[in-house]
Amino acid sequence: MSQSYFDQAAAGWDDQPHRVRLMKMIGEAIVREARPTKTMDVLDYGCGTGLISLFLLPHVRSMTGADSSAGMLEMLRKKIAEGGLDAMRAIRLDLENDPAPADRYHMIVVSMAMHHIANVEKVLSSFHAMLLPGGVLCIADLDTEPGTFHPASVPVPHHGFDREQFEGQLAGHGFAEIKDVTAATFAKPVEGGGEQEFSIFLVTATRP
Repeated sequence: MSQSYFDQAAAGWDDQPHRVRLMKMIGEAIVREARPTKTMDVLDYGCGTGLISLFLLPHVRSMTGADSSAGMLEMLRKKIAEGGLDAMRAIRLDLENDPAPADRYHMIVVSMAMHHIANVEKVLSSFHAMLLPGGVLCIADLDTEPGTFHPASVPVPHHGFDREQFEGQLAGHGFAEIKDVTAATFAKPVEGGGEQEFSIFLVTATRP
């Protein structure tokens, strides 16, 4: 999906109640399953307007929101400035096209971003490199769906993921202690009318 879509959507991104509600459920699942602490420096990759970042911020030492969309980062930086959030920053990062930076984190969280990423293998490799030993990766995304989560005008490279296959990819990149839970099930309007229920998994994995 082009960055222009996210740049254009950024200003009204938080206006969708189902989106805000879903991110809260995912945040609660991350707190429950991964138990972030005030000793942790955390990266939220594909952070968007920072819904997950801001939910997790009270639980951690520092939060870095990273995204490839300038529009999304602009909205997040506005929230950071308005809230006087000294423990949070926003950076541009595109791990599909850029090498992994030198920064290292105790935890990396990714919420509803992986299905927008074509080169999953490259990004997972970067996550492994960017985690400190013992660090935890938390990925929340769609279980396999029939391609109705997004309208046809919003093409994505993946219509969700098969959990077992995805966990095999994580293992192939050196992750261990891989577990999954259902973080949320929710209904949203779909193209053509009506609502459809979707399931969101949370996979946690550790860098040994």
